[in-house]
Amino acid sequence: TYDPAAADRYFNKRWVLKYGRAVQLAYILGGWGIGLLRDRYEYGGIGGRGNKWEKNMPMRAKQLLGLTQRLGTTAIKIGQALSIRGDILPAPYVKELSELQDRVKPFPNHIAMEIIEEELRSSTGGKSLKGIFRTVSSAPVAAASIGQVYKGELMDGQEVAIKVQRPDVIKDIALDLYVCRTIAPLWKKFFKLNSDLVGLIDEWGAGFVNELDYEREAVNSQRFLAAMRARGLDAVTTAEVVEDLSTERVLTTRWVVGERLEKSSEDDVGRLCGVALNAYLTMLLDTGLLHCDPHPGNLLRTEDGKLCILDFGMCIEVEKDLQYALIEYIAHLMSEDYKQIPRDLIKLGFVPAGKEALIQRAGVVEALSERVNVGDVARKMEQLQEDDNNYFQIPPWMAYILRTFSVLEGIGLQQDEDYSIAQECYPYLAKRLFSDSSPRAQEALRQML
Repeated sequence: TYDPAAADRYFNKRWVLKYGRAVQLAYILGGWGIGLLRDRYEYGGIGGRGNKWEKNMPMRAKQLLGLTQRLGTTAIKIGQALSIRGDILPAPYVKELSELQDRVKPFPNHIAMEIIEEELRSSTGGKSLKGIFRTVSSAPVAAASIGQVYKGELMDGQEVAIKVQRPDVIKDIALDLYVCRTIAPLWKKFFKLNSDLVGLIDEWGAGFVNELDYEREAVNSQRFLAAMRARGLDAVTTAEVVEDLSTERVLTTRWVVGERLEKSSEDDVGRLCGVALNAYLTMLLDTGLLHCDPHPGNLLRTEDGKLCILDFGMCIEVEKDLQYALIEYIAHLMSEDYKQIPRDLIKLGFVPAGKEALIQRAGVVEALSERVNVGDVARKMEQLQEDDNNYFQIPPWMAYILRTFSVLEGIGLQQDEDYSIAQECYPYLAKRLFSDSSPRAQEALRQML
């Protein structure tokens, strides 16, 4: 469990660890930081009239991408999280950091094999790696910030994916999160950010620690699959877990044969975008277990024409009250009952209670009431957060949803230039409300109709 207070107590007594890492960070980031300071103070500054700050931003962003990869697991995880938060970083940084979704250097194969064998020894009666798998790929087929994946074959011929965690990753993450929490106030002041960076780091920390437990990921995956089957959503699936060969640090699943959805040339990609949208709406507004790693590499088209959603390590629980608040917000938008929008935004966590008047003055309602594409909505939210001096905040769950819908909308537009994600959402919302007899759902349905 992630406990920042416990981390503070632990590292405050270990000067060598914390200052050693701080020196390492300063050594790696020093030149980049000096360049950033020059851009700010020599050429007009942030928001100033000098053009060097804006002109150099793509270059600085590209430099930061390379440095992030050198800094290791925590930096990569934070970079990945920031790549969907245009409200925190400028667009060039978001663009460059999105590269981290698919390009991570693997750790040595012999270490990975040692971890797999050690982890599976107790559940297999002390068998060696060769006694468990007929074959294992000589190199990882994919590498991520926390672990990497090998393709294997069981003794019965079943092909599997074997995900193994990086060594000492929990120690690295704990130390880096402590350092990040320490410097967050300085970063916030330098970039003139409105976000609660310490709170955001703590939320990321909790998510990162949860991702380190592959047994939790296995449970999330099984919950998702059971929920989809129970609701008759047979066109969506995930990789089935091999429980006997899965531990906290090793996750073994059935091998999924397929191709990335956005790279598929099949004529059913548009249909599968609808399937994906339906699945995510079901998670968000029904089951409450929301998959929060929506980059394109986790959406596959299988050989038999199904959608496969991979990697349930990063998930959040969406409470019922938040689900109904979101449904009510959508219903008020569709019925053009804009007087209710300020109250909706408070319930959803965009603004603090008591700030309804500020919402009206700032033009928030107008900005979020237009029926535009996901990218435009995201940009408007980011601009509102930048302009409104800490009153307008994008909740973390909304950042994930915007990212997911943006990915799906982009794939849909590749297939059909008239694709509208708003129109695709309507059938699900109608069905969801017709099947829910609660007073809040029925009132939302009345608003929509």
